[in-house]
Amino acid sequence: MTVLPVLLSWAAPVLAAVAALLSVLCLRGLSLPMQRAPSVARVLPWPLRAGWLPARWVAVMVRRTAPAQHLSRIQAELARCDLDSVLDASQWLGLRLVVLVILMTVAILLAVSLQWQAIPLALLVGGLSWLMTGRWLHNLRVARENQILKELPASLDVLTLCVEAGATLTAALRMVMDKAPDTPLRGVFERVLREVRAGRTRVEALEHIASIYRLDCLDALVSALLHSEGAGVSLGSLLRAQAEQRSAERHLRAERLALQAPVKMLGPLVLCIFPCTFVVISVPIVARVLEATTP
Repeated sequence: MTVLPVLLSWAAPVLAAVAALLSVLCLRGLSLPMQRAPSVARVLPWPLRAGWLPARWVAVMVRRTAPAQHLSRIQAELARCDLDSVLDASQWLGLRLVVLVILMTVAILLAVSLQWQAIPLALLVGGLSWLMTGRWLHNLRVARENQILKELPASLDVLTLCVEAGATLTAALRMVMDKAPDTPLRGVFERVLREVRAGRTRVEALEHIASIYRLDCLDALVSALLHSEGAGVSLGSLLRAQAEQRSAERHLRAERLALQAPVKMLGPLVLCIFPCTFVVISVPIVARVLEATTP
């Protein structure tokens, strides 16, 4: 039982040196301008952004050892977040590993200095860091999908106006992309135009985009556009019908969220507001009772 503290006391200087080296690399990663990944610099939180430089070295080992199926699944998740053009799956795993190693090293040093159990604390901190980085990517994807669902009806209205004015679908997408702010839906349109410029047909580009984002609204839009090209249906009327349908779906989602609000408010009411109300009401009553009963 006394061997582990001795080993940890000997390993503390080594861990401190590793932590110092990683800290220097992370500070350098924060100071370096990310010319090849400006969207990563804008989207990633600062702990992951700080680990960008050592993560690129770790990514080389991850690329050789990680299963290809696991890397392809992570790459698909990055594509749904529009990060696949600047960050591949091995680099993302490298970022998570670098953050995990730094936090576990800090936890072990803290446990040794305070004479705590180092191994359980390090495992707990490492597990939490791994879960939190994965949760961040999941929350980013959900937020971008919700923003796409919110902005799609208005963009379809603009596309309808451009098409009815005589523009082609590709020209209308370019007009919308040029005038739209920097939002996830603009990234979808930009990806379509980029693939068309790369040599794919418009049908292939639309199908590929729908397979990347896997949203029901984009699948329905792409299916309708493909049907219109095959059946000769007017593109303007089809886009108008799609815009009305997406607007109706957005209103239904808003109504569903409004109905869920009272249920979500029940927990804070019971746990926070009601006890405070009872305290405010009962304290004067108890004080008067004590005054009346005290001789």
